[in-house]
Amino acid sequence: MPAIHPQHEDRRTIQDEAHARPPMPIEKPEAQAWHWVLHAPAGQCGIWPEAFSRTARHQLIECGDGVIRYERHTEFAAITFFGETEPGAATLDLIAACPGPQIAGAKIVISETADPENLFGGARLFGGEALFDGVTVSTDFQIDDTGLVTFAVTGTFEDAFARGRLVKRLLDLETYRLASLLALPLIRRLTPELETLERRAMEATDTIASKAVDLQSAVEDLSATLKDVARFKSSAAFRISAAYAYDDLVAARLASLNETPVGQRQTMKGFVEHRLRPGINSIRAFEARTERVAKTVADALALARTQLDQVAQRNAEALLSSMEKGARQQVHLSQAVEGLSVAAITYYLVGLVGTALKALPETGIPISQIQAVSIPLIALFVWWNVRRAKGLLETL
Repeated sequence: MPAIHPQHEDRRTIQDEAHARPPMPIEKPEAQAWHWVLHAPAGQCGIWPEAFSRTARHQLIECGDGVIRYERHTEFAAITFFGETEPGAATLDLIAACPGPQIAGAKIVISETADPENLFGGARLFGGEALFDGVTVSTDFQIDDTGLVTFAVTGTFEDAFARGRLVKRLLDLETYRLASLLALPLIRRLTPELETLERRAMEATDTIASKAVDLQSAVEDLSATLKDVARFKSSAAFRISAAYAYDDLVAARLASLNETPVGQRQTMKGFVEHRLRPGINSIRAFEARTERVAKTVADALALARTQLDQVAQRNAEALLSSMEKGARQQVHLSQAVEGLSVAAITYYLVGLVGTALKALPETGIPISQIQAVSIPLIALFVWWNVRRAKGLLETL
Protein backbone atom coordinates (compact mmCIF):
# COMPACT_ATOMS: atom_id res chain seq x y z
CA MET A 1 0.00 0.00 0.00
CA PRO A 2 1.51 3.38 -0.98
CA ALA A 3 2.02 6.22 1.49
CA ILE A 4 -1.15 8.20 2.09
CA HIS A 5 0.64 11.54 2.41
CA PRO A 6 3.11 13.31 0.13
CA GLN A 7 6.67 12.92 1.44
CA HIS A 8 8.87 15.82 2.50
CA GLU A 9 11.61 16.42 -0.05
CA ASP A 10 14.35 15.88 2.57
CA ARG A 11 12.88 12.85 4.32
CA ARG A 12 14.78 10.32 2.25
CA THR A 13 18.06 12.19 2.77
CA ILE A 14 17.51 12.27 6.53
CA GLN A 15 16.53 8.59 6.60
CA ASP A 16 19.60 7.61 4.60
CA GLU A 17 21.84 9.64 6.91
CA ALA A 18 20.52 7.77 9.93
CA HIS A 19 21.69 4.49 8.34
CA ALA A 20 24.68 5.87 6.44
CA ARG A 21 27.53 4.69 8.66
CA PRO A 22 26.55 1.40 10.27
CA PRO A 23 29.35 -0.73 11.72
CA MET A 24 30.91 -3.01 9.15
CA PRO A 25 30.27 -6.63 10.18
CA ILE A 26 33.57 -8.50 10.57
CA GLU A 27 32.92 -12.19 10.13
CA LYS A 28 36.30 -13.72 10.89
CA PRO A 29 37.73 -13.82 14.43
CA GLU A 30 41.14 -13.11 12.88
CA ALA A 31 40.87 -9.91 10.84
CA GLN A 32 42.38 -6.50 10.21
CA ALA A 33 41.03 -3.02 9.51
CA TRP A 34 43.30 -0.36 7.95
CA HIS A 35 41.99 3.19 8.06
CA TRP A 36 43.17 6.38 6.32
CA VAL A 37 41.73 9.87 6.85
CA LEU A 38 42.60 12.26 4.02
CA HIS A 39 42.09 16.01 4.03
CA ALA A 40 39.69 16.50 1.14
CA PRO A 41 37.35 19.49 1.63
CA ALA A 42 34.26 19.71 -0.56
CA GLY A 43 35.15 21.38 -3.86
CA GLN A 44 38.85 20.52 -3.41
CA CYS A 45 38.69 16.78 -3.90
CA GLY A 46 41.32 16.40 -6.57
CA ILE A 47 41.30 13.51 -9.02
CA TRP A 48 40.17 10.23 -7.48
CA PRO A 49 40.66 6.77 -8.99
CA GLU A 50 37.83 5.53 -11.19
CA ALA A 51 36.83 2.94 -8.59
CA PHE A 52 35.68 5.73 -6.26
CA SER A 53 32.38 7.44 -7.00
CA ARG A 54 32.61 11.20 -7.62
CA THR A 55 29.15 11.84 -6.13
CA ALA A 56 28.51 9.18 -3.49
CA ARG A 57 29.09 10.04 0.15
CA HIS A 58 29.34 6.34 1.11
CA GLN A 59 30.59 3.48 -1.00
CA LEU A 60 31.76 -0.13 -0.68
CA ILE A 61 34.40 -1.38 -3.12
CA GLU A 62 35.06 -5.11 -3.39
CA CYS A 63 38.73 -6.07 -3.64
CA GLY A 64 40.39 -9.43 -4.12
CA ASP A 65 41.69 -9.40 -0.54
CA GLY A 66 38.84 -7.62 1.22
CA VAL A 67 36.45 -4.65 1.11
CA ILE A 68 37.19 -0.92 0.95
CA ARG A 69 34.72 1.36 2.62
CA TYR A 70 34.73 4.99 1.44
CA GLU A 71 33.04 7.84 3.37
CA ARG A 72 33.07 11.54 2.52
CA HIS A 73 32.76 14.02 5.37
CA THR A 74 32.67 17.81 5.35
CA GLU A 75 36.42 18.33 5.24
CA PHE A 76 37.93 14.89 4.96
CA ALA A 77 37.47 11.53 3.33
CA ALA A 78 37.82 8.24 5.21
CA ILE A 79 39.01 5.09 3.48
CA THR A 80 38.90 1.82 5.43
CA PHE A 81 40.08 -1.59 4.30
CA PHE A 82 38.57 -4.69 5.94
CA GLY A 83 40.17 -8.07 5.36
CA GLU A 84 41.46 -11.21 7.01
CA THR A 85 45.05 -10.03 6.56
CA GLU A 86 46.79 -6.80 5.69
CA PRO A 87 45.87 -5.29 2.30
CA GLY A 88 47.79 -6.50 -0.73
CA ALA A 89 49.92 -4.42 -3.08
CA ALA A 90 47.07 -3.78 -5.57
CA THR A 91 44.75 -2.54 -2.82
CA LEU A 92 47.44 -0.30 -1.33
CA ASP A 93 48.21 1.13 -4.78
CA LEU A 94 44.52 1.96 -5.27
CA ILE A 95 44.32 3.69 -1.91
CA ALA A 96 47.63 5.47 -2.47
CA ALA A 97 46.18 7.03 -5.65
CA CYS A 98 43.53 8.87 -3.59
CA PRO A 99 44.36 12.60 -3.31
CA GLY A 100 44.83 14.64 -0.15
CA PRO A 101 47.30 14.71 2.75
CA GLN A 102 46.68 12.24 5.56
CA ILE A 103 45.23 13.66 8.77
CA ALA A 104 44.94 10.44 10.76
CA GLY A 105 45.07 6.71 10.36
CA ALA A 106 44.67 3.50 12.33
CA LYS A 107 45.39 -0.20 11.93
CA ILE A 108 43.26 -2.58 14.00
CA VAL A 109 44.43 -6.16 14.38
CA ILE A 110 41.70 -8.47 15.67
CA SER A 111 42.54 -11.84 17.23
CA GLU A 112 41.01 -14.08 19.85
CA THR A 113 44.29 -15.37 21.26
CA ALA A 114 47.23 -13.26 20.00
CA ASP A 115 49.50 -11.59 22.54
CA PRO A 116 49.35 -7.80 21.87
CA GLU A 117 52.85 -7.36 23.30
CA ASN A 118 54.25 -8.97 20.14
CA LEU A 119 52.76 -6.20 17.97
CA PHE A 120 54.33 -3.29 19.81
CA GLY A 121 57.86 -4.44 20.50
CA GLY A 122 57.93 -3.63 24.19
CA ALA A 123 56.48 -0.08 23.85
CA ARG A 124 54.34 1.32 26.64
CA LEU A 125 50.75 0.22 26.07
CA PHE A 126 47.43 1.85 26.88
CA GLY A 127 43.98 0.33 26.98
CA GLY A 128 41.72 -2.00 28.91
CA GLU A 129 38.57 -4.04 28.59
CA ALA A 130 36.30 -2.14 26.21
CA LEU A 131 32.61 -2.41 25.31
CA PHE A 132 32.32 -6.17 26.01
CA ASP A 133 33.45 -8.39 28.89
CA GLY A 134 36.63 -10.23 28.09
CA VAL A 135 37.51 -8.04 25.10
CA THR A 136 40.71 -6.06 25.54
CA VAL A 137 42.03 -3.18 23.44
CA SER A 138 45.73 -2.28 23.48
CA THR A 139 47.61 0.50 21.67
CA ASP A 140 50.78 2.55 22.00
CA PHE A 141 49.24 5.58 20.20
CA GLN A 142 52.42 5.77 18.09
CA ILE A 143 52.52 6.22 14.31
CA ASP A 144 54.34 3.31 12.70
CA ASP A 145 56.13 3.08 9.35
CA THR A 146 52.81 2.74 7.51
CA GLY A 147 51.62 6.08 8.88
CA LEU A 148 49.01 4.36 11.05
CA VAL A 149 48.43 3.92 14.79
CA THR A 150 48.06 0.25 15.70
CA PHE A 151 45.27 -1.11 17.95
CA ALA A 152 45.21 -4.75 19.05
CA VAL A 153 41.79 -6.21 19.88
CA THR A 154 41.79 -9.57 21.65
CA GLY A 155 38.96 -11.66 23.04
CA THR A 156 35.80 -13.40 21.94
CA PHE A 157 32.80 -11.65 20.33
CA GLU A 158 29.23 -12.90 20.08
CA ASP A 159 28.91 -12.11 16.39
CA ALA A 160 30.33 -10.17 13.46
CA PHE A 161 28.31 -7.05 14.27
CA ALA A 162 29.70 -6.84 17.82
CA ARG A 163 33.21 -7.05 16.38
CA GLY A 164 32.33 -4.32 13.86
CA ARG A 165 30.85 -2.02 16.53
CA LEU A 166 34.06 -1.99 18.53
CA VAL A 167 36.20 -1.46 15.44
CA LYS A 168 34.06 1.49 14.35
CA ARG A 169 34.35 3.17 17.76
CA LEU A 170 38.13 2.78 17.70
CA LEU A 171 38.38 4.19 14.18
CA ASP A 172 36.17 7.15 15.11
CA LEU A 173 38.22 7.73 18.25
CA GLU A 174 41.51 7.92 16.35
CA THR A 175 39.98 10.04 13.57
CA TYR A 176 38.41 12.65 15.79
CA ARG A 177 41.28 12.61 18.31
CA LEU A 178 43.59 13.97 15.62
CA ALA A 179 40.98 16.14 13.89
CA SER A 180 40.11 17.92 17.14
CA LEU A 181 43.66 19.25 17.45
CA LEU A 182 43.96 20.57 13.89
CA ALA A 183 43.23 24.00 15.36
CA LEU A 184 46.30 23.87 17.61
CA PRO A 185 48.96 24.52 14.93
CA LEU A 186 46.72 27.22 13.48
CA ILE A 187 46.38 29.16 16.73
CA ARG A 188 50.11 28.88 17.30
CA ARG A 189 50.70 30.49 13.90
CA LEU A 190 48.11 33.18 14.65
CA THR A 191 49.32 33.96 18.19
CA PRO A 192 51.87 36.66 17.10
CA GLU A 193 49.12 38.48 15.18
CA LEU A 194 46.83 38.18 18.20
CA GLU A 195 49.52 39.71 20.41
CA THR A 196 49.83 42.60 17.95
CA LEU A 197 46.08 43.17 18.09
CA GLU A 198 46.20 43.06 21.89
CA ARG A 199 48.89 45.78 21.91
CA ARG A 200 46.86 47.90 19.50
CA ALA A 201 43.79 47.50 21.72
CA MET A 202 45.77 48.51 24.82
CA GLU A 203 47.27 51.52 23.05
CA ALA A 204 43.84 52.54 21.82
CA THR A 205 42.45 52.42 25.36
CA ASP A 206 45.36 54.53 26.66
CA THR A 207 44.88 57.00 23.81
CA ILE A 208 41.19 57.48 24.59
CA ALA A 209 42.08 58.22 28.21
CA SER A 210 44.38 61.07 27.10
CA LYS A 211 42.91 64.57 27.22
CA ALA A 212 44.86 65.72 24.18
CA VAL A 213 43.49 63.01 21.90
CA ASP A 214 42.08 63.80 18.46
CA LEU A 215 38.76 62.01 18.87
CA GLN A 216 37.90 61.89 15.19
CA SER A 217 41.26 60.34 14.36
CA ALA A 218 40.93 57.95 17.32
CA VAL A 219 37.51 56.77 16.12
CA GLU A 220 38.92 56.09 12.64
CA ASP A 221 41.88 54.14 14.07
CA LEU A 222 39.64 52.12 16.37
CA SER A 223 37.24 51.32 13.53
CA ALA A 224 40.17 50.03 11.46
CA THR A 225 41.40 47.95 14.42
CA LEU A 226 37.94 46.49 15.01
CA LYS A 227 37.76 45.52 11.33
CA ASP A 228 41.13 43.76 11.63
CA VAL A 229 39.94 41.93 14.75
CA ALA A 230 36.77 40.78 12.97
CA ARG A 231 38.85 39.51 10.04
CA PHE A 232 41.20 37.76 12.44
CA LYS A 233 38.31 36.07 14.27
CA SER A 234 36.77 34.83 11.04
CA SER A 235 40.11 33.35 9.91
CA ALA A 236 40.07 30.89 12.83
CA ALA A 237 36.34 30.59 13.56
CA PHE A 238 35.66 27.47 11.49
CA ARG A 239 38.73 25.60 12.71
CA ILE A 240 37.98 26.39 16.36
CA SER A 241 34.30 25.42 16.05
CA ALA A 242 35.30 22.18 14.33
CA ALA A 243 37.77 21.45 17.15
CA TYR A 244 35.00 21.69 19.73
CA ALA A 245 32.68 19.49 17.64
CA TYR A 246 35.37 16.83 17.17
CA ASP A 247 36.25 17.01 20.87
CA ASP A 248 32.63 16.26 21.73
CA LEU A 249 32.75 13.24 19.41
CA VAL A 250 35.95 12.02 21.08
CA ALA A 251 34.29 12.28 24.49
CA ALA A 252 31.25 10.40 23.18
CA ARG A 253 33.37 7.58 21.71
CA LEU A 254 35.42 7.24 24.90
CA ALA A 255 32.25 7.05 26.97
CA SER A 256 30.75 4.44 24.65
CA LEU A 257 33.82 2.20 24.99
CA ASN A 258 33.10 1.94 28.72
CA GLU A 259 36.69 0.96 29.48
CA THR A 260 37.78 -0.84 32.63
CA PRO A 261 41.49 -0.95 33.55
CA VAL A 262 43.60 -4.07 33.11
CA GLY A 263 46.13 -4.19 35.90
CA GLN A 264 48.02 -0.92 36.27
CA ARG A 265 47.89 -0.02 32.56
CA GLN A 266 46.50 3.42 31.80
CA THR A 267 43.27 3.28 29.84
CA MET A 268 42.82 4.86 26.42
CA LYS A 269 40.42 7.32 28.01
CA GLY A 270 43.03 8.34 30.56
CA PHE A 271 45.66 8.81 27.85
CA VAL A 272 43.44 10.76 25.48
CA GLU A 273 42.00 13.06 28.13
CA HIS A 274 45.44 13.68 29.64
CA ARG A 275 46.99 14.53 26.24
CA LEU A 276 43.99 16.06 24.48
CA ARG A 277 42.59 18.30 27.19
CA PRO A 278 45.56 20.75 27.36
CA GLY A 279 45.35 21.26 23.61
CA ILE A 280 41.59 21.93 23.71
CA ASN A 281 42.12 24.26 26.68
CA SER A 282 44.76 26.15 24.68
CA ILE A 283 42.25 26.56 21.85
CA ARG A 284 39.63 27.83 24.31
CA ALA A 285 42.14 30.27 25.83
CA PHE A 286 43.04 31.56 22.36
CA GLU A 287 39.37 32.09 21.54
CA ALA A 288 38.80 33.87 24.88
CA ARG A 289 41.77 36.18 24.21
CA THR A 290 40.37 36.99 20.80
CA GLU A 291 36.97 37.79 22.28
CA ARG A 292 38.59 40.03 24.93
CA VAL A 293 40.49 41.95 22.26
CA ALA A 294 37.30 42.44 20.26
CA LYS A 295 35.43 43.62 23.37
CA THR A 296 38.26 45.97 24.41
CA VAL A 297 38.36 47.61 20.99
CA ALA A 298 34.57 47.79 20.78
CA ASP A 299 34.36 49.38 24.25
CA ALA A 300 37.12 51.88 23.38
CA LEU A 301 35.34 52.73 20.14
CA ALA A 302 32.05 53.24 21.98
CA LEU A 303 33.82 55.47 24.54
CA ALA A 304 35.48 57.52 21.80
CA ARG A 305 32.17 57.98 20.01
CA THR A 306 30.53 58.99 23.28
CA GLN A 307 33.24 61.58 23.92
CA LEU A 308 32.91 62.80 20.34
CA ASP A 309 29.15 63.13 20.81
CA GLN A 310 29.72 65.06 24.04
CA VAL A 311 32.11 67.44 22.30
CA ALA A 312 29.61 67.91 19.49
CA GLN A 313 26.87 68.51 22.05
CA ARG A 314 28.97 71.12 23.88
CA ASN A 315 29.73 72.84 20.57
CA ALA A 316 26.05 72.80 19.69
CA GLU A 317 25.16 74.27 23.09
CA ALA A 318 27.77 77.00 22.64
CA LEU A 319 26.41 77.74 19.17
CA LEU A 320 22.84 77.87 20.45
CA SER A 321 23.93 80.15 23.30
CA SER A 322 25.67 82.44 20.84
CA MET A 323 22.62 82.43 18.61
CA GLU A 324 20.38 83.20 21.59
CA LYS A 325 22.62 86.09 22.60
CA GLY A 326 22.56 87.44 19.04
CA ALA A 327 18.80 87.09 18.90
CA ARG A 328 18.45 88.93 22.22
CA GLN A 329 20.65 91.73 20.93
CA GLN A 330 18.62 91.83 17.75
CA VAL A 331 15.41 92.17 19.81
CA HIS A 332 16.90 94.99 21.85
CA LEU A 333 18.10 96.74 18.70
CA SER A 334 14.68 96.25 17.13
CA GLN A 335 13.01 97.73 20.20
CA ALA A 336 15.40 100.68 20.13
CA VAL A 337 14.73 101.26 16.43
CA GLU A 338 11.01 100.96 17.08
CA GLY A 339 11.17 103.58 19.84
CA LEU A 340 13.20 105.96 17.67
CA SER A 341 10.77 105.43 14.83
CA VAL A 342 7.79 106.27 17.05
CA ALA A 343 9.57 109.39 18.32
CA ALA A 344 10.53 110.57 14.84
CA ILE A 345 7.10 110.01 13.36
CA THR A 346 5.47 111.64 16.37
CA TYR A 347 7.76 114.67 16.02
CA TYR A 348 6.95 114.89 12.33
CA LEU A 349 3.16 114.60 12.88
CA VAL A 350 3.20 117.17 15.73
CA GLY A 351 4.95 119.52 13.32
CA LEU A 352 2.25 118.88 10.72
CA VAL A 353 -0.43 119.61 13.34
CA GLY A 354 1.23 122.94 14.14
CA THR A 355 1.43 123.85 10.45
CA ALA A 356 -2.22 122.94 9.97
CA LEU A 357 -3.32 125.00 12.99
CA LYS A 358 -1.53 128.07 11.67
CA ALA A 359 -3.75 127.94 8.63
CA LEU A 360 -6.92 127.99 10.77
CA PRO A 361 -8.52 131.03 12.43
CA GLU A 362 -7.20 131.82 15.87
CA THR A 363 -9.08 130.25 18.73
CA GLY A 364 -7.40 132.10 21.52
CA ILE A 365 -5.40 128.99 22.52
CA PRO A 366 -1.75 129.09 21.67
CA ILE A 367 -0.74 126.61 18.96
CA SER A 368 2.16 125.40 21.10
CA GLN A 369 -0.23 124.32 23.84
CA ILE A 370 -2.39 122.43 21.35
CA GLN A 371 0.74 120.72 20.01
CA ALA A 372 1.84 119.81 23.53
CA VAL A 373 -1.54 118.30 24.31
CA SER A 374 -1.53 116.33 21.02
CA ILE A 375 1.90 114.77 21.57
CA PRO A 376 0.70 111.85 23.82
CA LEU A 377 -2.25 111.16 21.55
CA ILE A 378 -0.14 111.21 18.38
CA ALA A 379 2.61 109.13 20.02
CA LEU A 380 0.06 106.51 21.16
CA PHE A 381 -1.47 106.45 17.70
CA VAL A 382 1.91 106.04 16.01
CA TRP A 383 3.05 103.38 18.47
CA TRP A 384 -0.14 101.37 17.93
CA ASN A 385 0.23 101.50 14.14
CA VAL A 386 3.91 100.53 14.30
CA ARG A 387 3.08 97.54 16.51
CA ARG A 388 0.23 96.57 14.21
CA ALA A 389 2.45 96.74 11.12
CA LYS A 390 5.13 94.67 12.90
CA GLY A 391 2.56 92.03 13.85
CA LEU A 392 1.35 91.79 10.27
CA LEU A 393 4.91 91.32 9.02
CA GLU A 394 5.57 88.55 11.56
CA THR A 395 2.53 86.61 10.36
CA LEU A 396 3.71 86.56 6.76
